[in-house]
This record gives sequence, structure tokens and C-alpha cells, in this order.
Amino acid sequence: MTRIPNTTTVASYAYTVKANGSVIGTVQGFNPSANRNLERVREILNETDDIVEIVPGRTEFTITLDRLETYNKGMMEELGFSTFEDISQVTDPIQIVEEIRGPVALGSPSRIIVYERCWIQTWGKTIREGTITVTESVTLWPERIIVSRQ
Repeated sequence: MTRIPNTTTVASYAYTVKANGSVIGTVQGFNPSANRNLERVREILNETDDIVEIVPGRTEFTITLDRLETYNKGMMEELGFSTFEDISQVTDPIQIVEEIRGPVALGSPSRIIVYERCWIQTWGKTIREGTITVTESVTLWPERIIVSRQ
């Protein structure tokens, strides 16, 4: 296991990303994000205040995962799907767990974020001239997120 430096800034190698309990290897990018619509409320014939208030909508969560393709396992196999031809065959969600380990000097704290019931929205592969590696990407939509500290 890599030793975590005694800093307050999180290093990328302090991360472990798992799918259904197994570590996902050769991860190149892990990008969880949240988005919500906002709606401006305005009044007719209100010349002094353009916006009365802003009303937030529901939050939508998305995870984009980039991984180098390997000869022994593609992205979908790494996520737990033994046979994969296209995403229309995927009929079950997966669980993604993000673990962030802290340095020993800070008491080795860890933060665990569980993304439950993640559905695959998109899958793709990037092969570029001038590069040696092949990258696969998936976009996931989790139904629920649970954060815990240990």
C-alpha cells in the first residue's frame, strides 16, 4: 500500500475506487458531480426587483469514470459485467465506493462515499493517433449517495 504524505491536501493515490466490492484498476479519471436546476421567480410589472427569489430544483448526480483498457479486462468487465456487447444488455445497477485515506500523522482518517444503485448511461472508447494507450469511459447515474468518516 502506498504511504500517504503527511499533508492536509489529498493526493490522488490516497484514493481507491471499487465497483461491487472490487478495486477498479488503471483508473485515469474519477469525476463525480452534482447538478441542479434553479428557477428565477419574477413578478409581472415589478420594476424595482428583477428577481423575487431563486427556487432550487432536485439534485442530479453523475459519475464519469475513465480507465485504461487492458488486454485481460475491459471497463465493463472491471465493473462486474462478465459479458458485454452493448449497454442495452445491462439490466442491473452497480455500487461504486470511493475511499479516501488520510496520512498517519493525522490519525489515518478515511472518508468513504458510497454511490448506490448506479445505472450506466453511456459507455465509450477513445483511440487516438499519437497516443499509445486506449481509454474507456462510462457515465453513471447513482440513485443515492452516502458519506461516512472513519
